[in-house]
Amino acid sequence: MALEDPVVLSQLIGFGVFLWLGLYLLVRTANYRWLIVVSVVGLFSQAAFFGSNVLSYTTAHPETIVVLERWFWWTAVVPAAAWFHLSSLIGRGVLRYGSRRRVRLFTPPVAAIYTASGFIIALGTGSNLLLDYTRPVPGPRGALIISPGPAYLLYIAYMVVAAAGALVGFVRALRKAPASDTPGDQALRQQLRLLCGGALIFLAGALWIPSRYYWNLNLSAVPGYLFLFGGLAALGYGVAHFGLLLEGKNVRRDFIYSLTGIVLLNMLYISLIASGGPVSPRGMLALVGLVTLTHTAFDNGRKFLDRLFFSQAERTARAEARDYATALGTIPVPAPAFAAPIPPQIPLSEAEEHGGEEARETTAETGQEPPKEFKDQVRRAISGLKSPPRLAQSPLLSLDIVERRVVQAGLQDNRLNRAAALREILIEQIEALRPSDGASSVVGDAWRFYNVLYYPYVRELSRKGALAEARQLREERRQRGVAEPGDLEQVLNWLSNIDEDTFYKWQRRASDTIATLLWEENCKLRA
Repeated sequence: MALEDPVVLSQLIGFGVFLWLGLYLLVRTANYRWLIVVSVVGLFSQAAFFGSNVLSYTTAHPETIVVLERWFWWTAVVPAAAWFHLSSLIGRGVLRYGSRRRVRLFTPPVAAIYTASGFIIALGTGSNLLLDYTRPVPGPRGALIISPGPAYLLYIAYMVVAAAGALVGFVRALRKAPASDTPGDQALRQQLRLLCGGALIFLAGALWIPSRYYWNLNLSAVPGYLFLFGGLAALGYGVAHFGLLLEGKNVRRDFIYSLTGIVLLNMLYISLIASGGPVSPRGMLALVGLVTLTHTAFDNGRKFLDRLFFSQAERTARAEARDYATALGTIPVPAPAFAAPIPPQIPLSEAEEHGGEEARETTAETGQEPPKEFKDQVRRAISGLKSPPRLAQSPLLSLDIVERRVVQAGLQDNRLNRAAALREILIEQIEALRPSDGASSVVGDAWRFYNVLYYPYVRELSRKGALAEARQLREERRQRGVAEPGDLEQVLNWLSNIDEDTFYKWQRRASDTIATLLWEENCKLRA
């Protein structure tokens, strides 16, 4: 079967694109929520569908085509169920905007679709009712095909229900999407429009191919594959962008950059190999799969090699540098409103427990405290003050107060400048913990929150190194004939002697105080 056949060519392209899409989601996402898991299952299933079609469409052995069609039948069923499930998750997430209830993984319609898909898979694999495996017949261009069985209409009905249901779910989500003008919500509406368009085109392809096949219509298969491919490509891109949008990442630039790179690499390898003689479709399939897999998951492979050649500290630094380079390809945006955490109501006494007079005042004013997820993000950002690669990956870069700081400084709005702005804001917040009464002891209770954050993260003096630094200062002081230790020496001695559990507890309370202030300021700015 010649590679010039448009059917084979479209199947090869579909295999490569959906394999890459699934790998892209796996290597780019940080949180493997169910939305991502369902998306990856659908994308890899679709890649297997196109890949198996290349094999079956180009084989001349009846026994081989029967085995391929029978054992890869599931690839024609699972993607539709996955897209239906995906539209349900997205639709219910948007429709429950403002609700603190978690979106359930399964609903009765989703369970019904998966049950129907299991039934269709079992029927198509274990019997001749959906596909007649007893007699492969010649098809167009000399290819062997399996004839439809007497119950093939069940499969057509399943595809119509699943594809139409996915379209309805995306349309409902678009109609109920938050109408605010924030970058996150604007990007959300754009992705939902793309998902609606992709679901519509997918429905056309899902009807074209099985209808032509069952009723033996005199129609070319190419438009059907183009519909199917185009719709699924839009769905795949929409899902990838939507899933990472929930993490505060606008990946459009990185997506196009990565796709362009993998396409050029495949074209280069194919051209080099084709220059030496004809390449079979199966060889081309293996080549596209190998190039896509190795180059997309290249960084993961380097992590394995790093274990053999580098120390733990070097491995950490190299992995951090790779993540840093990847992060610079994305633009930080606020998560869509429906995905943002809902701040819970708490009594004032609990807010007071987390320390800080200013935090108590703001919490008393709003009756709100930042959710735990936000506090954790602030804590990680403070601990990453001395590491630009870590800070550049912080979800806090999407805060409005960070964007405002970049604009006020007249800088270009990118991840690098936002990381610098976030660092300035966090250092200012840490400095604000310094007691205004300079007469009190620098190691007194009033200074504890300031000391446990300022010296380890701004001055970069760890607890382990504090004792050695204090000894050096003491020796210098004795050489000068000074009897009383200075402020820095007192603080370093205090840091080295404080109980470890108490130290981390005070760090947590201090960072929670800063998180409360940042949350309040960001809410006021957004309002």
